[in-house]
Amino acid sequence: MKTKKIPIFLEVTRNSFFIIILILIIYTVSQLVTFWMFTDEYERDLLQDRYEEVVNLSKNINVEFSKKGFYEYLQELSEGENDEYIRIYSSDRIYYESPSEIWSGISLDNAGKDTEIKIKIFDFEIYNLITGPLEIGDSKYTIQIIREDDIFDEFITNSLPILVLTSILGLVLSGVGATYVSKNFINRLRKLITTMNEIKEKGIDKRAEISELNDEIDKVNIVFNSMMDELEEAFHEQSRFVADASHELKTPLTALNGHLSMLKRWGKNDEERLEKSLDICLSEVERLTKIVNDMLTLSRLEKVDIDLEKLNGIEPKIIIDEVIEQYKILNPDVNYITNIDENIKVKIDPNDLKQLLIIFIDNSIKYNDKNNIEIKINFKKVSNKIQLEVIDNGMGIPKEEINNVMKRFYKVDKSRLHNSSFGIGLSIANRIVKIYNGEIFISSELGKYTKVTVNF
Repeated sequence: MKTKKIPIFLEVTRNSFFIIILILIIYTVSQLVTFWMFTDEYERDLLQDRYEEVVNLSKNINVEFSKKGFYEYLQELSEGENDEYIRIYSSDRIYYESPSEIWSGISLDNAGKDTEIKIKIFDFEIYNLITGPLEIGDSKYTIQIIREDDIFDEFITNSLPILVLTSILGLVLSGVGATYVSKNFINRLRKLITTMNEIKEKGIDKRAEISELNDEIDKVNIVFNSMMDELEEAFHEQSRFVADASHELKTPLTALNGHLSMLKRWGKNDEERLEKSLDICLSEVERLTKIVNDMLTLSRLEKVDIDLEKLNGIEPKIIIDEVIEQYKILNPDVNYITNIDENIKVKIDPNDLKQLLIIFIDNSIKYNDKNNIEIKINFKKVSNKIQLEVIDNGMGIPKEEINNVMKRFYKVDKSRLHNSSFGIGLSIANRIVKIYNGEIFISSELGKYTKVTVNF
């Protein structure tokens, strides 16, 4: 059978109430125990003094007074102390015993050489009992002196009404305090719920309030605000991605529509115009194909998870030389400088490394305004990491744009003069690097260089 869940307000109130009551009980008990230990020590000292007094008197029998006088002293002592009783006995007889029913519950122990003090409880009252050796004349006896803990008993008797009253007051204050704590806790949770509802109704720019307490609720609010910041950034990036993707797709589609409409109306009979329009249409189709392929590649990479332990290391020099040879055919005027450590290996799929190099080299060529294009490729081991560097002498990237260049469809060149670039290549590169638990950094200076560093 499932237990019925109670509202969180009542649960917090109940738990807070029990905790406060527990603290109150522990505090009260600890105070009582501390006071009892103090009074018990004091009572033990009195008991020890009484024992030494009786022992000293027993040693002076027949010197200062007779056995009869010692016996009378014991009787007077018993009559004068209502809370203290004495018993003196040997193995065969009881020499003296104060009239009291308390002796019925105490055994006739034989004392050794040392005294022993024990705690006894009779009728819910605390007593201290000392047992020790005693000599009367030439005879050896055992003496027992028992004394009630009057101070603690009197304190309990006189303070019991106050304890009951303070306990009741403590219960009331605990209930009030627990209710206050619960309301304060619930109210702060309600503020967070209100903020969530406002976000749901009005938009994602609203944030939870952070107080100066810096407690657990504030930490929850901080985490919530951080999540909302990331969500808002992702939302804006997604909106920008849709807008930019639509723009990139719209441009070639518009060109295709224009040329095909023109050919349908009057361009069929003009062979030169027909040939030129068909070439443009094929070029725009290739452009559309590349955009779609890049988007599919990025989508595929976001779902890929690679186990590095199962990968074998490859020699990057082979891949680098292969990519450079391909580009030399297309761009023979570009100067390539390579610096690759000997016997270096990196755990990466050859096709992924090739794609990284193609993306970096392609950008280095496209965004270069120099007559003599120079691209440096370094592959080396730095500390415990494998590092790939691609450095060009191109137009560079403004510092405020560096953090954005790896976003999908983002272009530093707002005029979009470089129509062959879709702003998606570095997003693909960044995703490839993350698959291999690597990091990618970009540094640049306008008009001088751009350096892409990848740490595996």
